Amino acid sequence: MPTPDVAAPGPQTRIDPSLERRLAIIGQSIRWLAVLYSLIVLGDALFDWFGGSLPEGPAPVREIAPSSAIGLVLLSSAALLAGDTSRTADHSPLPRRVGLALGWVTAIFGLFLMLTFVFGWDWPWWADNRQMPAFTVGVNLFALGLAVPLSVSRIDARVIGGQVATLLVFSLAGTIFVGYAFGEASVGRLFVQPEISFQAAVGALVIAAGVVLMRPGSGVLSITASPSTGGKLLRRVGLPLLLAPAFLLFVVEGLPASERIDALAVVAVSMGFLLVILLGLLARVVDVTAIEASNALAQAERAREGLDQEAPLVSILANTFHDVSVGDLDGWDVATRFRPAEGVLVGDASAVRKVDDRRIGVVLVDVTGHGVDPAIRSVRIRDLLIHALALGRGPGEALGTVTRSIRDDALATPVVVRVAVDTGHVVMASAGHPPVAHVGTQSTVLHTATGPLLFLSDDSIFEEVELDLAQGDTLVLFSDGIADVQISSNGRTAPEQLADILLSEGGSAARTAEMVLGFGENDPSDDQSVVVIRRTT
Repeated sequence: MPTPDVAAPGPQTRIDPSLERRLAIIGQSIRWLAVLYSLIVLGDALFDWFGGSLPEGPAPVREIAPSSAIGLVLLSSAALLAGDTSRTADHSPLPRRVGLALGWVTAIFGLFLMLTFVFGWDWPWWADNRQMPAFTVGVNLFALGLAVPLSVSRIDARVIGGQVATLLVFSLAGTIFVGYAFGEASVGRLFVQPEISFQAAVGALVIAAGVVLMRPGSGVLSITASPSTGGKLLRRVGLPLLLAPAFLLFVVEGLPASERIDALAVVAVSMGFLLVILLGLLARVVDVTAIEASNALAQAERAREGLDQEAPLVSILANTFHDVSVGDLDGWDVATRFRPAEGVLVGDASAVRKVDDRRIGVVLVDVTGHGVDPAIRSVRIRDLLIHALALGRGPGEALGTVTRSIRDDALATPVVVRVAVDTGHVVMASAGHPPVAHVGTQSTVLHTATGPLLFLSDDSIFEEVELDLAQGDTLVLFSDGIADVQISSNGRTAPEQLADILLSEGGSAARTAEMVLGFGENDPSDDQSVVVIRRTT
């Protein structure tokens, strides 16, 4: 018979490790208690079978059949051996394998008992009804026998199946326990005579509690510990639903005996099974979004790690999307930095290039989204804008030319700057771009967008702003990933906060670029790009 893997819990683990260890210890203690109880019950059953007498329990109490007691011993032993979480068990897997085998044997024995009632088989070792185990005993042994190997599987879906089966038995045994307490022992017969004994019902209840705690960090229990909606739902209504069949005893107490028994058998048991199954399914469905989000986060992290491991690829990306081609530019210091979002190709592109002998062009383009398509669009727009500057067009005219010459469904926010290297005269225009910071010796001026988003309209007009960079002045361009990072408690925007930092933390272009990039988040949801131009003489 197949034996599931037991070396590790299911993949969806949300319980705090310290709580998981405490629950595992409690579960192991309960399983030891179940073994001790089963052995005592078996001893009493055998003693009575050979002519002794048993102490009376809650009336009416049917004496447990020896075969039922043997089933409890097999089941509790299977749960104890298979659910051992000690370090010794990790190095000695044989006891666990024996426990799994006992679980399957118990399930087969329970199925055999159920079929005996279904087909009306007579066996010589059951001389009378007193020695015959109840149909409910077969149900409990079959369900819990299957739950033992399922609950220690590597696969989370199997763990959930084992825990749901265990909870169903817990609900049924709890109902029978309350029925005995109120003198309604017949509720434990499940439509078929005879009813389950009080000892067998208590044994199933204790074993079920131990089995459900075999893997407290996986399956239904992990969902219960989750902060999601499904976890909150289970914590609030899970236990009341499990005990709902037992509570129904109070509702039907006023009915005649025969009607009361039928009502309990049909309503209590059916409702208990249905409610627990629906609850487990509902909690699982509610948590699908959280699980998918967790998987997406793991995939993004693996993609980021892959890029980190491919250093040549990262270098190629940096040179392709953020190009500085000005050679030895006397009197000027230039630096660029970028950080892609979610470990994928960037949607930003920048360039600092000579457009003629006396001027350099600076372009920073931010296209909505990130990935292959936005990356291609950003490089295309950047190169068209640089080409327009090289043809002698001003920054505003270059933006207008591009927005009218190509058609693109994506929106873009480029900024175009032309710098005269001999005089420091700057002409710039931007299409819905974050402010450009002009950092002087005494103040920082933020120059806002001079026109709407690119491709928003063919008739868009882009004004130009002119300024002069003195010796020591710096021009800082940054994308939305920096500008949208945060807003302080006093209502100042990120660019306003950044302007103060730029004024107080002056330095080389590289140092300024690193500082601006550090102003953003380490794991951004949007691409972060920085271009810094500083006049040194």
